Amino acid sequence: MIISTTLKDIVVILHNSKNEIYKKFITGKNSGNYLPKAIQEILIESEVSLNGIENFCIDIGPGSFTGIRIAISTLQGILINFPKKEVYTFFSSDVVNLSAQKKYANYLKNKKTAVLKRARENAAYISIYRGIRRIFGPQMVFEQKFEELLNNCILLNEESSYFKEKNCLKNDILYTNIDEQAIIKVALGNGKVKIKNLSPLYLQKPIAVENYEKNKL
Repeated sequence: MIISTTLKDIVVILHNSKNEIYKKFITGKNSGNYLPKAIQEILIESEVSLNGIENFCIDIGPGSFTGIRIAISTLQGILINFPKKEVYTFFSSDVVNLSAQKKYANYLKNKKTAVLKRARENAAYISIYRGIRRIFGPQMVFEQKFEELLNNCILLNEESSYFKEKNCLKNDILYTNIDEQAIIKVALGNGKVKIKNLSPLYLQKPIAVENYEKNKL
């Protein structure tokens, strides 16, 4: 079972050994509140119990801490009777890039791509790729460094377009739907952590801490 809360929509996917895919997409305000219901619906539809699921995967960012925490709390809740269970973690930006690489395979050959996700009004979480290999990030970057860092990169998807327009970036931009097989490949391609140790990807300090450190200089 794969759970992602930092893509455009909240996604829950169950992929079985017969290569059948059961999926739920949750959109709209407060969509995270419907995550437990979506998981339950997939279990009923697929006629699978929690005991019958071999692997659990969850995206830990980059993106909204609120959404990530909801997903982590939900997964820890449904696995409360499996304290030794280990789960795969992955980055949603890797899913966006792999989806684009599959859709625009010929065009993106030997080119760099970048996925930007809003961290603050003046900063983005940036991941840069050459093909399917991530060569930078995810890391929080302020706007002043965008032009230099993103030189020769093709930007991917809607949140990247926000920063392109806001900062008058000259980079080309491509849009792609999220590919189901890309989610599965990325989700199962990283390491595991114990369910009790699951935590969001932290890439920024609280603003109060940053201000305190600046005042000390």
